[in-house]
Order: sequence, then structure tokens, then C-alpha cells
Amino acid sequence: MRALFILGLLVFLAGCTNRIDTAYMPGFLAEKRTQATRKGEIIKNLRPVVSVFATHLNEVDHASYHQREFFFIEIFAQDSSVFENDVMTYKLYALKNSYTPMWVRPISKDEFDSIFYTTNKYAKAYLVAFPKLDYLSQEEAKLEMDLEGLGTITFNFAYSAPTLKF
Repeated sequence: MRALFILGLLVFLAGCTNRIDTAYMPGFLAEKRTQATRKGEIIKNLRPVVSVFATHLNEVDHASYHQREFFFIEIFAQDSSVFENDVMTYKLYALKNSYTPMWVRPISKDEFDSIFYTTNKYAKAYLVAFPKLDYLSQEEAKLEMDLEGLGTITFNFAYSAPTLKF
């Protein structure tokens, strides 16, 4: 009887273990991508017309993105005219100067991977490259996106995300 009681108690207490090890924890790369992403919206008549996520890829993967300043831009808009040529313009503000992009190219769904992916299946993605900034300018960088006829969104990359504790 005593052995049966102890066995029952052990089975009961086995259910009280800490299961934090199996709880959802994002991967290292996903966490870095989230911390390097800023969101902006243009709102007209209390409704979002354009939603944009801008990710500073140099903060996500220093090894792959070190020769220029790279930004992954994810745009969701109800009106497809936003995606026409010359409607979107970008400018990167550094400590003393401002820069226009060296190039902008769309990212197709075939190119999506652990860094390049959209959070919305209807969104369009772009890769924008600027000249490499010095360290102090990187710490004060702001990306400005102007959508002709709609407005301007400024993404502030001047504040840094806390260091990862893995």
C-alpha cells in the first residue's frame, strides 16, 4: 500500500515539471529579423492605405550584408497603383548626409527564405541598397519612403534593439 502511494505521488509530481524548454521560442535569425524591423503606415480617413515593414538586413546578418546598407521592404497596399514605377522613392539619412538608393529590385516569392519573406501573402517585397555608412552614421540611420500622392513614412533605425540572450 505504501509503495502504491509513493508511486502515485511520483506520477502526480512528474506532471509538475517546468515545460519552458518545449514552449515556443523563435529561432535566432527570426529574433534578429524581428528586432531589425520597423513598421510604418499611411492612414487616410481613419483607414490604413499602405502598411510597410522595413528590415535593416545589415543588423540581421553581418556576414552576408556588409558591403552596402541593405533594406528589405514589405509593402501591403489596397491600391495596386502604389507599385507602379516611380511612385515610391527612398532616401537614407545618415549623421551628416542623405543618400538615394544605388538600386531597388523586387523580390519574387521564389526567392523567399529564412530572411526574405513577407508576413502577408498579398504584400510585395523589395530589396533596396544604399552606399555603406560609417559606424556613427549607422547608429543614427533613418530610412524615408515617399509614396507620391499618399505621403511619407520615416523608419527610425537610430535606436538599437537589445542584445540577444541565447
